[in-house]
Amino acid sequence: MNSDRRIFARAFEVNLQSLAPVTGLITAAPVMLVFALGLWLHDPLGAVSMAVGANLVAVVSLVGAPKLPLRLAVLDAVGLGISVFVGTLTSGHPWLHTIMLVPLGFAAGMAVIFGQTQAVLGSQAIVAYLVLGRFGGSALTAVHLGFLVSAGALVEVAALLVLRLPPTLRYQRSKVANALASLAQYATTPAEESAFGVLASIDDAQRVLSQMSLFGRNDDRDLGAIIVQARRARLDFTTLAGLRARLAIIDPTLLNEVHSALSAVAEGVTQLSIAVRRPSRSNTWRSSASELHRFIDDLQRRLEAGDFSDDAQTLMTLVLAHLDALGGQLRSIGNLIERESVETQRGAWRLDVRWGGLDPSHVGANIELLRDNMRRDSIAFRHAVRLVVAILIAVGLAHWLNLPRGYWVPFAVALILKPDYSTLLHRGTGRVIGTMLGASLAAVLVGELHPSYTLSTVLVGVVATLAYTTWPANFSVSIGLVTALVLILLSVTTNDSVGTALDRLLDVTLGAVIAALTYLVWPSSPTNDVRQVEASMFSALARYVDVVLSSALGTEHDAAAISEQSRIAHFRFAAAETAVGRLLEEPASTRGDPQVERGLLLSGLRILRTTHAMRFEAERGAFSTTTPALEALRHTLVHTLDQIGRGQSDLPSLSPRAAYRGAQPDFSRPDCPASMALNLDEIVNAINTASHLISQ
Repeated sequence: MNSDRRIFARAFEVNLQSLAPVTGLITAAPVMLVFALGLWLHDPLGAVSMAVGANLVAVVSLVGAPKLPLRLAVLDAVGLGISVFVGTLTSGHPWLHTIMLVPLGFAAGMAVIFGQTQAVLGSQAIVAYLVLGRFGGSALTAVHLGFLVSAGALVEVAALLVLRLPPTLRYQRSKVANALASLAQYATTPAEESAFGVLASIDDAQRVLSQMSLFGRNDDRDLGAIIVQARRARLDFTTLAGLRARLAIIDPTLLNEVHSALSAVAEGVTQLSIAVRRPSRSNTWRSSASELHRFIDDLQRRLEAGDFSDDAQTLMTLVLAHLDALGGQLRSIGNLIERESVETQRGAWRLDVRWGGLDPSHVGANIELLRDNMRRDSIAFRHAVRLVVAILIAVGLAHWLNLPRGYWVPFAVALILKPDYSTLLHRGTGRVIGTMLGASLAAVLVGELHPSYTLSTVLVGVVATLAYTTWPANFSVSIGLVTALVLILLSVTTNDSVGTALDRLLDVTLGAVIAALTYLVWPSSPTNDVRQVEASMFSALARYVDVVLSSALGTEHDAAAISEQSRIAHFRFAAAETAVGRLLEEPASTRGDPQVERGLLLSGLRILRTTHAMRFEAERGAFSTTTPALEALRHTLVHTLDQIGRGQSDLPSLSPRAAYRGAQPDFSRPDCPASMALNLDEIVNAINTASHLISQ
């Protein structure tokens, strides 16, 4: 009961700091434009078709924020047009129109294996088929309606390409900056002082980055990875505080040296805190990292020379290990912030214009992934079957009850039914509440104002802006405004606006009940086996790191193998991302600590990105000749990733950090690219983070 009350209360919680009014206005402009154009041409149905197409792409851009791949945006636009075309052709034959929902629903259900954005594209294809494809007509009429929907969608795509929308996550960035500032202050505090303050600050940043509306966003992932590193650094600072307390007894003269090294770390973290808050400002964190590196090298030489007493030697060896780890974390946070700052200054919301995914090897990998999931225990397969069954039940029930606008029932099923119960419950509750609010708003606006075409256009612009503005702040409110937007659009083709709004509310409620019952009859595993999916990701990363390092070290270059392993690693990451996204929606009593799984996911993303960078540099000729130390490092990295893939947290006899230090002399050779040391350092740090998390 308490859980249900929390879900209901959460539906009305609006995070005002997450509102994005400028983004909402710019995203809504194409919807308003195509709607006004259709009305100016005296074609109300055409106006509605184009505006719905633009609205659906706008929603995909919000789901895929901050960057939506161009190929997915175009695929959505074309797919919507094809769905409307097929729906219009078959709507004159109800039995055929219903049968076509079987392959469409199954394909939409299986799309969840490719990621959240692709799953939304599948749902939208069903929506277009049901809502706009219900008008019977000739082949010419079908082509006309399909073209209008695609045209409206492509106008939205063009707007996303041309317009530079402002950076987002200002509130989240400020929390991350506060966490780093607290961490810097804690670095040099007295050993007896509690770490509660910095831990609370890190937890605060973690909370604002854990909203479901942000999950899957590239900028959110980068900020989340920074917090994961900050949490690790806090543990190292706490351990060093204990070592400083012991040094004060054994050899107090060494405290000043350790304090100087920690001051360098603190100054670097302070600079990085400023960089998060002010991305355009020049920064000097690398000077602090270099100063720390010099201290570590000097301490390493003194330890090797035996300059300390036996007890001090033991303690300073431990101090060296933790300072070395802090150096890696400082560099990792710095690199993440620099990349994130560049993205922020370019403008966060935009289309990713790189085109890919259509070559035969990629198509083959997609088919292989589909084949792997064609089994009863696959979450995607069970979801696809449930979706088909639920849609058919919805269509049949709407026909049996003779509902005046029965197409809203399967429409609601397609949007509410999810692969797991927790997301289904949260999203279903949010959509029903939002529909109730949105239908009421639309009924009042249209029923009281009786708007002309001009006033309808203004209402569309205002409501669309509000809907897209509130998307990152509250799902229920945003979906309610989207409902109001659709009903206002449809009001230009019907005279019974109040009846339409009431029918929409009743049909969505019925669809939500059908979706919930269908899931309960044949549910998926409540835990979704997240750790197994992440283990598969790390195993795939091991293979990818292996083939890329073989190429970068001049041992063996197999372009086909590199491309194949890259694709496999990418899809394994997408599967893990989807699984962790579902885990975040599980009840707190059953999901354990989702931040551990989120941290593992972010570690995998860092390894994937860095390996991509090494691959592309090797392809441009930036590679080195191998040495025994570099081969040992490659073997250690691959072996450790395999261990993580098997769920083993113990590091091999030669740890990744030790192997990296053993190879450092080779990084200074003339034939070794300067970037290789930085990239391998990042991979080592990410692997150590994953090992730390998996042991919890």
